[in-house]
Amino acid sequence: MSYKDLREFIEQLDAIGELTRVDGVDWNEEAGAVFALSKGSVLMDRFPGYPPGYRLLACPILHQKKIEGPAVFFLATNWSTEQRGMGLTRAWLERLREFKPVPPRVVKTGPIMQNVATGSKVNVLKFPVPKWHEDDGGRFIGTAGIQIVRDPETNRVNFGTYRMQVHDKASLGIHMSDGKDGDIIMHKYFKQGKPCPFVGVFGCDPALLLAGGGRTTHVEGDSEYDFAGWLRGMPEEVIIGKYTGIPIPANAEIAIEGEIRPGDTLPEGPFGEGSGYSEVRDFPVVRVKAVYHRNDPIMTGQMPLAYPPGRGDLKDNFQYSALIWDQMEKTGVREIKGVACYFGNRLIVVSIRNSFAGHSRQAGLIASQCHTGNYQGNWVIVVDERIDPTCLNDVMWQIVMRTDAKRAIQVLDYLWASHQSFFDPSRAFAKADYPMMPSKAVYRSGAIIDACVPIEQDPSWHRDVRISPALRDRVMKKFPGIRS
Repeated sequence: MSYKDLREFIEQLDAIGELTRVDGVDWNEEAGAVFALSKGSVLMDRFPGYPPGYRLLACPILHQKKIEGPAVFFLATNWSTEQRGMGLTRAWLERLREFKPVPPRVVKTGPIMQNVATGSKVNVLKFPVPKWHEDDGGRFIGTAGIQIVRDPETNRVNFGTYRMQVHDKASLGIHMSDGKDGDIIMHKYFKQGKPCPFVGVFGCDPALLLAGGGRTTHVEGDSEYDFAGWLRGMPEEVIIGKYTGIPIPANAEIAIEGEIRPGDTLPEGPFGEGSGYSEVRDFPVVRVKAVYHRNDPIMTGQMPLAYPPGRGDLKDNFQYSALIWDQMEKTGVREIKGVACYFGNRLIVVSIRNSFAGHSRQAGLIASQCHTGNYQGNWVIVVDERIDPTCLNDVMWQIVMRTDAKRAIQVLDYLWASHQSFFDPSRAFAKADYPMMPSKAVYRSGAIIDACVPIEQDPSWHRDVRISPALRDRVMKKFPGIRS
């Protein structure tokens, strides 16, 4: 079932019983607590001090929390399958390989233009922007939206999902980690001595959010708009921004146009990231030139949750798993039987049919260095094909019982990291003998655990002790009550 905009998607969420409605929530800390304690998607309205109809949808599309099954993801992607576990990852991998660009369609106007504010009338605090966590340094608006820029060299439109803090009614901080496309494009403008034109969308349909935050495999020449249109099954309608020339989703709820000027920074944070609180740092500022919104606007947002899941609650992230699988095969890694990711992509498990000397180590290295696996992919574990990577109990058995630590573990240095890491990646470089820019020293180490049985080991050595399927079936049939 497709949808034209966020409102149609909300109706579909409601129809399948995946939406909770709550009135009277305070934007100051309560909104975050409601989201954290809820089962899934929450639509909040009637914030104290704000007009009725100025709403917030907290919807965990990218990282579902406690929902059994990917029902919300199926709605968001206009796709479904009966497969679960590694079968779900395989199904989504095959779906990704069917991608055909659906370019956006330019229109003259749309619902986003129902309300326009420029100049002194700009005020992003007219919306109930949450202070998500109790110890956050302010209110954060860019937690489940998209931020759009255009490459000055290739003219390609790019968008991602980056957190944004409200400094005042016309100034927004933006945290784009080094190496992200948005950060690279921004610095291209700076090197030319120009400000970076910028569009922020803070209430958008889930296809746009998945395209911006789902780390899609890049196809040369295509933009995330093309991917979003393919997901929804129809082109995204866009309006060309008056101040930036950047296409703005015509059916979005809230959007801004502005610019980021070279050297214009302010302290941002702290903010409760998934790894814990990130510290205060100077980050670029978006100076807002125009605010657009629909009547009765719906802001989209989501707070990271840092604490460990409950017993049995840890599920693999099949979206990242499929992307890593796809990128590994495109580099030539053979005989991949499964990929599973946990905590985003911070733990990656790859199952292979170990076929030649060096095969398992190759698989681990490529998984750790492909685009989706590289950014904060702290741990990679490679296991034999009989191990299901979605079953961490089996994965840990393979590591504990079938590996030699000295042979199995390889530590890599100077990998792509983020200041959101639990460990401050810039501190180790503070005592260099040459001038440093610590804010740019965003490195980390990572580990590959090659838990495959060595290819040269005689298979008759320590064979598996297992009950045969025939014996299991005979005993279960003879004694049916033993499993009750």
